[in-house]
Amino acid sequence: MNWEEIRAQFPVTEKYVYLDIANKNALPIPVTNVMNDYILKQQTMGGDKEEWKNTIEETRKSIAKLINAEPEEIALTKNTSEGLNIAANSIPFNPGDNVILNDNEHPNNIYCWLNLDKKGVEVRWAPTKNGIVKVEDIEALVDEKTKAVAVSYVTYMPGNRNDIKAIAKLCNEKGILLVVDVVQAMGILNVDVKNLGIDMLATSGHKGLLAPHGIGFFFCRKGIMDRIPPVYVARSGMVAPVAIEHDSLTYSLCLAENATKYEIGNQNYLGITALNAGISFINSIGIKNIESKVLEIGGYLTKELQSLGIEVLSPIEETQRAGIVCLKNNHTKELFEKLAVNNVIVTIRRDSIRVSLSFYNNKSDIDRLLNLVEDFKD
Repeated sequence: MNWEEIRAQFPVTEKYVYLDIANKNALPIPVTNVMNDYILKQQTMGGDKEEWKNTIEETRKSIAKLINAEPEEIALTKNTSEGLNIAANSIPFNPGDNVILNDNEHPNNIYCWLNLDKKGVEVRWAPTKNGIVKVEDIEALVDEKTKAVAVSYVTYMPGNRNDIKAIAKLCNEKGILLVVDVVQAMGILNVDVKNLGIDMLATSGHKGLLAPHGIGFFFCRKGIMDRIPPVYVARSGMVAPVAIEHDSLTYSLCLAENATKYEIGNQNYLGITALNAGISFINSIGIKNIESKVLEIGGYLTKELQSLGIEVLSPIEETQRAGIVCLKNNHTKELFEKLAVNNVIVTIRRDSIRVSLSFYNNKSDIDRLLNLVEDFKD
């Protein structure tokens, strides 16, 4: 694997040490090329909608390959939040039912469930330690009224990897649906829905999947899909969409038997084109190769930070971490500004510096970061 050739596909690396993919990505050349082609074609001849529709189906196939799913299990969405809302509002909750969350979830995996209060659904909270939720703490909250568990595979802070496989085993044994926010894992870790045992997942394209904002996808396992009806419907989600070109229109609400039933009307065709290019790029490299590279760089960063005496909030064990490394410092704002002035791009989360890695990063990037961080040792 020639990582330097791959790195050259990211123009951002020419000037910046870009360590912020957990916030937003810097688009690679293969993605911007297809976006430019799309825009030019729409500018000069209005675009080709049949081509766009074909791209949608190609994108489903690319996604399915990436997560070991079937194309018919994939719905294209705007972002993670939309996918989580599809899950929360489509699961057939009854008054008195409950859903289990944990106290270290991203707000977007909380509000959609709190919104079910109007249906009489209770939210139960599992505690976390160092950002990790243990399966036994989830199990302690389960009863006969528990319908779902919602959890992140990788947390946005401090970047730990939850044991989804163990949580899925519990849910399967108890007849509970497992909904997973995978946005901080996609394009970084190997997310195999069959191996992990995920029922539904949601993600966005603007982080590890190398697409722009406004595009994402929702996965719903085929075995449960008939129990998860869509809240909103459109022509595109029917078995046989009405042909609006004809004078005589006959309507019958016959939902598609695949995930297209969760899609509403015309799609973000430009975003889907970009998403397909981003995922195809990832698939060409191999997600297992990417995972190994990211974990290797993260391990080097963690070890060097510890040797400098800097507190690392993220997990040390490789099996518990992903691409996020958070470091604690009493001068967080000043350090953030110093890094920015020196073209090292990171993010502040909960008064800590969050470094997020991808496969285009290398040891030189980490060394530049460490040289600047060393000046701010407490």
